[in-house]
Amino acid sequence: MRLPPATIDTGPVDATLLWGHGQHRIDSVWTNEAGDRSYHVRGTTILVPYRELYRPYLEAAGLLSVVPLVPMNPDASLITALVERWRPETSTFHLPCGEITITLEDVVTLSGLAIDGDAVVVDIPDEEWSAICLRLLGRVPVDLVGGVAVVRIVWLRVEFIHLPEDASQEVIEQFARAYALSLIGGVLFPDRSGSTVHLQYLLLIEDWERAGGFAWGAAVLSYLYREMGRSTLHISHTGTSLAGDLGGWVALLQFWAWERFPHLAPRDSETRAQATEDAHPRGLRWLSASSRQYGDQLFQYKLWFDAMDTVVWQPYRERALHLRGSVIQSETFRVVVPLICFSSVMWHHPDRVLRQFGMRQHEPHQPHPESEVRFFLRQATRGPSRGQQLVHASRESLDFWNR
Repeated sequence: MRLPPATIDTGPVDATLLWGHGQHRIDSVWTNEAGDRSYHVRGTTILVPYRELYRPYLEAAGLLSVVPLVPMNPDASLITALVERWRPETSTFHLPCGEITITLEDVVTLSGLAIDGDAVVVDIPDEEWSAICLRLLGRVPVDLVGGVAVVRIVWLRVEFIHLPEDASQEVIEQFARAYALSLIGGVLFPDRSGSTVHLQYLLLIEDWERAGGFAWGAAVLSYLYREMGRSTLHISHTGTSLAGDLGGWVALLQFWAWERFPHLAPRDSETRAQATEDAHPRGLRWLSASSRQYGDQLFQYKLWFDAMDTVVWQPYRERALHLRGSVIQSETFRVVVPLICFSSVMWHHPDRVLRQFGMRQHEPHQPHPESEVRFFLRQATRGPSRGQQLVHASRESLDFWNR
């Protein structure tokens, strides 16, 4: 006799670890309240047009490696089936094979963004946002009034689509900032609307050399962790449903999934992988890939993840033997540390996925409570040392953050 879903306890055996289970999207999936709808992925790849004249500025800011990765359409069905298995309490995906996650190693390898440096946090000056726009972009949107601190990405595209042939160095720099701002707001950190970008990010690229010292990769991972956690909430703390919405750099997550689960990757991925094995960043090998097509994409992906028994735990192992650099350091990959992007402070938990580093998995530490996350947020955003990235502690001891 088949039991109705309501009579079956789908919750964890021990609720002390997965304490948020009652609000998790998987409950609504089990009762079919979520239906078979895929997430709506926020953000846009229709940015301010890129020009080679912007290269030196973006390179100085540490964002150049992201530029060729922008024209990527995410597979919403694959992302939905994967994120339904995301547990914000542990910052990992829970699959039949065990826990697995996207780590700092994945971010730096797939995107080339720095993972060690200053936190993506800046002081907000006592200056009107309109004055900041005028100073850094050379123009101000008409709807930027009062306390509004966001600009529309479409406004950036319209205003900065045509670079004058006789543009001065100052104008070229302003156009480069407009491109970088659209890249940040449209791809790396899309907000709730998916069509605007907060001007706090403009302050990050006021000084290109200083921007190059930010841990952009750590910030991207923090923001993606937070957005996946929010999207798993069937009902948020405000009483609104977030289950159909997903932000963050979702294409990066798709690259990661194709690396870890090759049978989910595009059919011609093996040929492409051989042809682009030395590509840097590694995400370039997936740039022209097209997702597999099925009659019911989401249902098929769910079946695959339910029966998942094949995982490539170390997809970069052979390639890593030939890579040496300041941003590629195994001790940084394995550090348990809070990742910071303004108000987003999320824990990086490689201690729960040691198989991804070729190590035997031991019993991990308990996840850090929300109160401790708030403590690190306060520490990262106060006083004269504001903006100091906590990832620097990776060179100390891996036990530092577990005290």
